[in-house]
Amino acid sequence: MPYRLDLSADPSDALRAAAREQLDDAVRRLRDERADDPAKAVHEARKDLKKARSLLRLARPGLPGAVYRRENAALRETGRSLSGARDADVLVETAADLGERYAGQLPEAQFAALSAGLAAAAAEARDNEGDDAAQAAVATLDAVAVRVGAWPLERCDHDTLVHGATRAYKRGRAALAAAEKTASVDRLHDLRKRVKDLWYHGRLLEEAWPRVVKAQSKAAHDLADLLGDDHDLAVLAERVERGAGRGTGTPIDDDTVLDLIARRRAELQAEALPIARRLYAEPPNAFRARLREYVRAAGAEQRVAEAA
Repeated sequence: MPYRLDLSADPSDALRAAAREQLDDAVRRLRDERADDPAKAVHEARKDLKKARSLLRLARPGLPGAVYRRENAALRETGRSLSGARDADVLVETAADLGERYAGQLPEAQFAALSAGLAAAAAEARDNEGDDAAQAAVATLDAVAVRVGAWPLERCDHDTLVHGATRAYKRGRAALAAAEKTASVDRLHDLRKRVKDLWYHGRLLEEAWPRVVKAQSKAAHDLADLLGDDHDLAVLAERVERGAGRGTGTPIDDDTVLDLIARRRAELQAEALPIARRLYAEPPNAFRARLREYVRAAGAEQRVAEAA
């Protein structure tokens, strides 16, 4: 079932169904698929958790604050408990991609040494994470899934969803302004998190007007990928500065590696920020009014179709 809300259904029922789907999928991956491919299972489960948290943010205006904070914290901490090995694996992939992109600008043996050092750290992270973290995550997610049925969503209607999407959009616009002022690692990473909400909320509300909303969601997805690549390179730079790859027997020219990372980050940011400016071009009130009309029109059309 796609990650999408049925706008013809009661919003509270649609939210519960979508939340359960993500939680059940995460549990299935951690319990049934982890033995065959642990890295992929954890990666996909973490994506499910991010989708569930974004859904919570969409419903937030209609949820009591205590309920939102409890469930958001449970999902956030569960995701963090599974992040060590996956984040370490991403650095190995990032270093490999950098070596391919800038082949010949640093001896291949040095890129290989850097990758070997990062791979050793990733193996250690997987050993440290072990099965206990996955089992604890399954228990937590099972408990959240049980509570979904009791979420007090009575106040949630379509306007609530539009309000939640607008609230997230406003945060994204503020994050873009902050990143434009100072493109620090933290500010760009915060922008990426807000862009992912825009992407996920677009997917959830796609039925409002698929032709338009889907196009915006795809642009947000592309932007999130660019900002994600930028963040991965920033983390790689930190690891290089801390000596990643040392002890492999091959000296590494850290300054050259850092220069290549900086060059690639500049390219990614030059591609990403113009997309962000367009995605967040509307004032929040205009975004809200437009999305509200899309949702209302979709609901009216559905009622006409059902009556026919």
